[in-house]
Amino acid sequence: MKKKRLLLSNGLLELTELWDGRLVLGEIRYGSAKKSEMRGSIYKSGIRYGLIESNLALLESGHKGQIPLAKATLEEDPGKAWFHFEDALNESNFSSWLKHGSFDNVDFSYPVKADERLMSLTQRPFRYLRYPNGEQEFISDLADRDISIYAGENTYVNDQGTAVHAVMDGYAHRTIYGTVSVYPERRVKNIGKMHGAVEFDNTLIVEQDIRSGSRVTLPSNLIVNGMIRSSHVHVAGNITCSFGFDNQQMIDHSTIYAGQSILAGVIKDYPVWAGMFIFVRKKIDHATVQAINSIVAPVISASEIRVGCKLYTRTIENRSHIYLGPDYVVDPNLKNIKNYHRQHEKKLFDSFIRLDEKQLELEFTKKKALQHLAKLNKMSRASISSDVMLGRFFVTMEEELKALNDEIEKCRSNLSVYQEEQRQLSFYEQQTRTNKQPEIIVTGRIEPGCVIYAPHHTLRVHESLEHVSITLDPVSGILNVSPLKD
Repeated sequence: MKKKRLLLSNGLLELTELWDGRLVLGEIRYGSAKKSEMRGSIYKSGIRYGLIESNLALLESGHKGQIPLAKATLEEDPGKAWFHFEDALNESNFSSWLKHGSFDNVDFSYPVKADERLMSLTQRPFRYLRYPNGEQEFISDLADRDISIYAGENTYVNDQGTAVHAVMDGYAHRTIYGTVSVYPERRVKNIGKMHGAVEFDNTLIVEQDIRSGSRVTLPSNLIVNGMIRSSHVHVAGNITCSFGFDNQQMIDHSTIYAGQSILAGVIKDYPVWAGMFIFVRKKIDHATVQAINSIVAPVISASEIRVGCKLYTRTIENRSHIYLGPDYVVDPNLKNIKNYHRQHEKKLFDSFIRLDEKQLELEFTKKKALQHLAKLNKMSRASISSDVMLGRFFVTMEEELKALNDEIEKCRSNLSVYQEEQRQLSFYEQQTRTNKQPEIIVTGRIEPGCVIYAPHHTLRVHESLEHVSITLDPVSGILNVSPLKD
């Protein structure tokens, strides 16, 4: 049994670890404390998982005596996926791309050939027990989690069950939930309001512009050789736009959503969301831009930026606001996905209940039939009424057995959907809650008037900051400013 004493501003919090750290009890020995202060002190002591927020509230309200504050939780690791069709993006490239002002070697279109390997698992999914201090105890491999749950449209799993391959020539993409798909290309000269709602089941290549007032929805990638102007664009994959996005007309419904990454010349007056990276060749100007992973842009002017992991830039100017950390960037579809998952969880629970009911009905009918047969054995001869009754028992048992088998199939189907959604949400969580430290890298300057936000800290720039790195401490939620290393 280990004890830790955490000195607070107005009291003392004592932690007691039980069962080799699987359970942590807490008690205010004297004084009082706010939830936020207790949480920060507990994090600093090394306990960062399985916190019981409701019990922190109890201590804040004055509860006396020990209560559980953190416990080990059973979790699932979705496995380590390797996406063979993607470029090897890494942090060492980001600064060099920004420094030299060249993004020519970045490509998010991802053309693939039929039978090309798209994705494989370098580590199988497994279940583990995570202790409050972060240590993991392996429980079991999830051998039933077939790799086919990663296979989306126009893909197949090889005979060995080790990789996902393309069915056809086309363009590949993956989502932030791990699913890989391939779609054939479709080429058009341009898109305009006159075309109505464009919803092709293809990768779309636009040779010129997407003009103002357009609505484009695609299940794959979008490649535009011109500019996207004041349009609503919702793409499940990646967007590559040579000249960029310009919402000069400020049309209300004009938004850009990419399920994966974006490469554009400029972003001006547009709300933009991306599930992975955003690369801008020239400037983000008067825009609201969000990316779950990283953003690279030479100049950020009069804009609101929300970035989950890294922001690489040369200049931040004109009272721009930067929100740093994964808490600020959430997939706008995530709420609906979680709601559906909860509905499917309830549906699965109801299926198990009905399965038990059907099994009990069958067992009851079987028991009644056996009792009737036992009576017949004591009689010297059978009767017509007994034969009819046995026939009814037999028919009833057949009907109940069929109903039971139908319920088993429904239960299997519901379980399959539930497990796939659970894997997708685990994959999303792994992508958005990495162990990387969120950071802003500025190779030039941040002008006065700009503001940097963190969960527990706001940095208002009153004097120019030049050649700096601003990191977010994941424990305290505080921003740290330091000179940028060459």
